[in-house]
Amino acid sequence: MKTKLFISVILFVFLLGCETVVDIQIPLEPPKLVINSTLVPDEFINVHVSQSQHILDDSEFWPVTGATVEIFENEALLTTLPDSANGRYISGIHKSKAGKMYQVIVSKSGFESAAAEVLIPSDTAFILGVKVDTVELTDFDYQATYLRFNVEIDDEAAVENFYEISILKKYYMYDFDYSKDPPELVDSTYVIEQLFLETRDLGLEEYQSFGQRILFDDFLFGGKIYTMRVLTYFDEYSAEYESKPEYQVVVGNTSESYYLYELSVKLQYWTDGDPFAQPVQVYNNITNGYGIFGAFNKVVYFIE
Repeated sequence: MKTKLFISVILFVFLLGCETVVDIQIPLEPPKLVINSTLVPDEFINVHVSQSQHILDDSEFWPVTGATVEIFENEALLTTLPDSANGRYISGIHKSKAGKMYQVIVSKSGFESAAAEVLIPSDTAFILGVKVDTVELTDFDYQATYLRFNVEIDDEAAVENFYEISILKKYYMYDFDYSKDPPELVDSTYVIEQLFLETRDLGLEEYQSFGQRILFDDFLFGGKIYTMRVLTYFDEYSAEYESKPEYQVVVGNTSESYYLYELSVKLQYWTDGDPFAQPVQVYNNITNGYGIFGAFNKVVYFIE
């Protein structure tokens, strides 16, 4: 009986030590062109071109130089962008226009030509006003002060609209010599800061509610007046060393392609490192390539 038990134990240990090695062959597909460009009315056309890399390659993306980058406006060739180094192709003459359809075609020896098109929204977002107040909010038993920007949008009916809000803060940061009594101002630095934003809007998913840009569509308020409330943390201590700031509230009426791309990037970042999350496929509107060819028409509100 003891002999049988001993043999069973040895067999069990032997089986535990067995393993099967499976080699997974990941196909090595040739790299494709990656196009990244966002067109804004009255700004020079700017396209960045790089190349894709293997899924296991974690090196930097290589810019593509010496490519031919053609821009079409309403199906007519507008210009061929000059190579401005480091994968940048920038026109110093041609600016994009609201309401126009643009197409980009990129060709380069050794790559399959890639193309995309986008319609720049005809109008900016219809903003009735932006008001600023302060609110006290408690999170995890910690009370903090926030600046709240109340952006009132008059959404156009019968049109699916996509929006983006970002806020720039411009101010002087003061440096004092505290060995003097009273402290003496010795230097100042002009600062342009893109604020980190959040919103508690119930119509947005959690991953949409944080970041330097807040993206949302008009699904829940199409054709109505709606106020999007955006928050940013107010640091009372730092404010003592700053001049009175100027805020620039930038509201973009974006193309659907821009909205879907930026939203998918946010979701991918949000789920990064979560072993139980479903893989996120970043939106792509490039034919025979990767990237985004998007657009938005912006309006800027200045608040002092």
